Amino acid sequence: MQGTFAARAQKLQRSELAALFALAEEPGVISFAGGFPDPEWFLPEITEISDRVMRTNRGVALQYGPTPGFTALREFMAARLTGQGMRCSAADVLITSGSLQGLDLVCKIFLEPGDVVLTEAPTYIGALQTFASYEVDIVSVPIDADGMRIDALESLLADIRAGKRAGGRMPKFIYTIPSFQNPSGCTLSLERRRALLRVASRFGVPVVEDHAYAELRYDGADLPALRALDEDDVVIHLGTFSKIFSPGLRLGWMIGPRPVIEKAILFKQGTDQCSNSLGQIMALEYGKRGLIEKQIEVTIASLRKKRDETLKALRAHFGDSVSYTVPQGGFYTWVTFPEGIDTVALLPRAVKEYSVAYVAGPSFYADRSGANQARLCFSQPRVDQIDEGIRRLHACFGARVGQ
Repeated sequence: MQGTFAARAQKLQRSELAALFALAEEPGVISFAGGFPDPEWFLPEITEISDRVMRTNRGVALQYGPTPGFTALREFMAARLTGQGMRCSAADVLITSGSLQGLDLVCKIFLEPGDVVLTEAPTYIGALQTFASYEVDIVSVPIDADGMRIDALESLLADIRAGKRAGGRMPKFIYTIPSFQNPSGCTLSLERRRALLRVASRFGVPVVEDHAYAELRYDGADLPALRALDEDDVVIHLGTFSKIFSPGLRLGWMIGPRPVIEKAILFKQGTDQCSNSLGQIMALEYGKRGLIEKQIEVTIASLRKKRDETLKALRAHFGDSVSYTVPQGGFYTWVTFPEGIDTVALLPRAVKEYSVAYVAGPSFYADRSGANQARLCFSQPRVDQIDEGIRRLHACFGARVGQ
């Protein structure tokens, strides 16, 4: 049977995301692997809301819904996003089955085999896997503490236009996670956000903005979304309820240029027809009661403590032998170990012998570089588990880190 697989199926050899979920289920493992919310963040009011929905609106909640999403939820989200500077109406909002479906819909609209997509390096595993399934070439732009290096982006695009890179194939879009990036935790500065939009407009390349963590800021001043700064209608904005409500309900949203949203609705009809009806009704009620904002407050307070405990533990156990990012929000810190460390090779030992899990750096690079790097997600472990988890990690790496 495998001999009849399509070429794109034959090229996909493993699922990095499936491996993350498996690590999280290992008994006794302190997991810094999967980017899971802490179950303690889910507010108790959700029980009453779900009961009420099933009592009063069961016929709608358990039925198929409209492909773009229920109008009331789209209106609510349009008002919420407009309040964040992204002027839009309900007609501009598509409710998706998580933000990853939004990214897949973007790929369906824009990509042909052999096309080029620009990403940050490193970037989100799920995005790399999605792009790979469309048989495209991924070209990466380096990041630093202030996010994507726009000087490198501009130079790269100029080289591509001149036929010096990527066979002269201009990218179909630029994929970026500007706030509390997955995996680095870094944030694109305001100056660079504006510069990114100028460069994208000048070269005629759309920008796909992954907004997954942007509302989870616990230090510093809020920055506007790229879509809020967009004067040339080049940004496609993807968001998710997974980090501000529940990942289990599989809901997200997409806004952008009207022709893109119209095409996305058509493709969604052939993908899942409609997103979770029960989840949409619950999300709307949750939002109308102000519980999304309340959950964000609870989440931020917890994340700040967990971030501080993680960085404290890294300093205590690893000292100056490693470097790491200091996120102002989100779930992650990005650790760079001494040259010669192979985080891929050490991961099985970490899980089996030391009962601690992380994600090895190469998972986040299209070219599988970053062997001496790792993502630590501090959202899921309890605060009182974090120091022990970092201690185990140091014990696993041992003399390799010079401590």
